Amino acid sequence: MNSPSSDRSPTKELSDSQPADEAPAADLGFAPVSNGVDFLKSAVDHLLTSHDARSLKYGVLHLQAAIEVLVKVRLQREGWEQVFSKPGLAKLHDFERGDFHSVSLRDAFTRLEELTEIKLTSTKAALTCLASERNKLLHFGSTSDHEVVKTFAGRALDALSAFIVDHMVPGAPPDETEALEEAQHLIRHALAEIVIVTEARLTRLAPELDAWPGIVIHCPGCTQLAWTFDPNDETSCLFCGRGWGQEYGWEIAPLYAENILGESRHEAAQGKSGWSISMCPKCDEEAFVDVATRRDPNSFLTSACFQCGFVADGELGSCGDCGRTILDPEGIWCPGCWSYRMAKD
Repeated sequence: MNSPSSDRSPTKELSDSQPADEAPAADLGFAPVSNGVDFLKSAVDHLLTSHDARSLKYGVLHLQAAIEVLVKVRLQREGWEQVFSKPGLAKLHDFERGDFHSVSLRDAFTRLEELTEIKLTSTKAALTCLASERNKLLHFGSTSDHEVVKTFAGRALDALSAFIVDHMVPGAPPDETEALEEAQHLIRHALAEIVIVTEARLTRLAPELDAWPGIVIHCPGCTQLAWTFDPNDETSCLFCGRGWGQEYGWEIAPLYAENILGESRHEAAQGKSGWSISMCPKCDEEAFVDVATRRDPNSFLTSACFQCGFVADGELGSCGDCGRTILDPEGIWCPGCWSYRMAKD
C-alpha cells in the first residue's frame, strides 16, 4: 500500500475532496461549559415550542444533559480527575481526549459536597427530579401530562439557575463567564413561560382542590400544593397525577422532608441539621410530619402521618423521657415510657 505523501496535510486532503462550492465542515470542538449551554439552549427551544410529544421529549433529554454537563464543569474545578467515575484510575491523556467513563450526576453532587463547603440538599432534589421523567421518555415514552412535564422542567431550570449563580459564577475562569451569563438569560426566558403554564393548570384545578373535604398538601413529587391527602388507596396529587396510596408512608415522609422542607437525612444523622419526621402517635410508624396546607400555605401548624393518614390540627405533646410525639399536650409520658415506669415500680 502506498503511504500518503508527507506534505499532504489532513486539512488539504479534506479541502481537495470537497466540491468547490461546499463550505468546510464546522469545527465540532466544544469547551465543556459551552457544550452544557448548547444543550440548555436546545432544551429551552424545544420546551417553549413543544406543541408535540417529540419536541417535549428532546426538551427534557437535552435539559438533563445540560444539567449533568454544567454540574461536572463545576466539579472539574476541584480537579480534572474528579469527573472520572473512578478518580484513582484517572489518566490525563484519557481526560484530554474525552475518552473515559464519567461520574454519575448523583456521585458528582456527593463529591462536590465532600470537596467543598457547598450544601446541595434542596438543589439535588430539584436537579434530579427530571431524571425519572427523562428515563421514561428515553426508554418507554412518558405517560405524564404535557403541562406536568413542563413544570418538572421548570423546577429543574430554577434549581440550575441557583446552582449557576451560587456555585459556578463565583470564581469562574474568564473563559466560562460569557457562557454562564448566556445560561442565566436562557433560564430566565424559559421560566417566565413555564410559570404561566403551571399557574394556568393550578387555576383550572382550583375548584376541585377547594372542594376537597380533607387537607391539601404539597406533593413530594412535583412539589405543587395539590395532593388531596386521604388515608386510602385513592389519595393522589391532582396536578401531576401521582397516586400516593400504594406507597409506604415511611418512604413518602423522607421525600416530603427533602423536597418540600429542604432537609437532609444524611446531615441530620451527623447532627448538622434538623429532621422533621417523628413517630406517629397513632400507628407508631416514623412517618409523622408537620405540613403546610392549601388553607394555610404559609405555616406548618398541621401534622399528618403519611402511613395511617392521621391528621392533627391542634397542639400535641411530647414525652418527657424519650421525646416522641404524644396526643395529649398536657401529657408527661408516651405509652411506652409509661409502661416501662409502671413495670419498674
